[in-house]
Amino acid sequence: MTIKAVLWDLDGTIADSAALHYQAWQGIMGRYAIHYTHQMFVDSFGRNNAEILTEHFDAADAATIQWVSHEKEADFRALLTPGALEPLPGVLDWLACFRQQGLPQVIGSSGPMANIAAMVHALDIGDYFLALVTGTHLPKGKPDPTLFLRCAAVAGVEPADCLVIEDSIHGIEAAQRAGMRSVAVGALANSDGLRTLLAVENAASCLALPSLAQVDALSFLL
Repeated sequence: MTIKAVLWDLDGTIADSAALHYQAWQGIMGRYAIHYTHQMFVDSFGRNNAEILTEHFDAADAATIQWVSHEKEADFRALLTPGALEPLPGVLDWLACFRQQGLPQVIGSSGPMANIAAMVHALDIGDYFLALVTGTHLPKGKPDPTLFLRCAAVAGVEPADCLVIEDSIHGIEAAQRAGMRSVAVGALANSDGLRTLLAVENAASCLALPSLAQVDALSFLL
């Protein structure tokens, strides 16, 4: 099956923004006297803010959740100082290869558009992408497949013709539920969670790579 579009996650896949996000989460949770551990952060990475905050703010209304979410993301953007982010190893090679192949590339991130745009600008990678798509306003975040299905629609291709590149178990599950092939990168590649997810019958193809610096893996995809 031919790949006709590439859908990229952003945080943790294109750039390692985890430390900045955790710093922002710690700040906002501390502001509201909520105990928030690094393991909580790791377990929720890739999900949207509304779902995360609803679990920690008892009986909070939607307006409060939205306000706190905006505060957290504003704190994150304030941390995006010059040089704070760099593309992860191999990312620029993969972006350039897909562009050379004429494949449309779309970012599908659970983060708000202001964050996506700020990160893409800071990384100077905007010209590689056909579109940037946010899942912030969707009723459900990853592992719900809606965000990636929207990305496929924006690229004008069928879901089965898309390749998703992701670093979170929620993102790979979203790709599976959308019927899309995927590349699982980073620590996720060697995780028990990924092996369990992919052990189900009729799972879509998923290539596990500890790093996109393994550029030779492109030959298995194109």
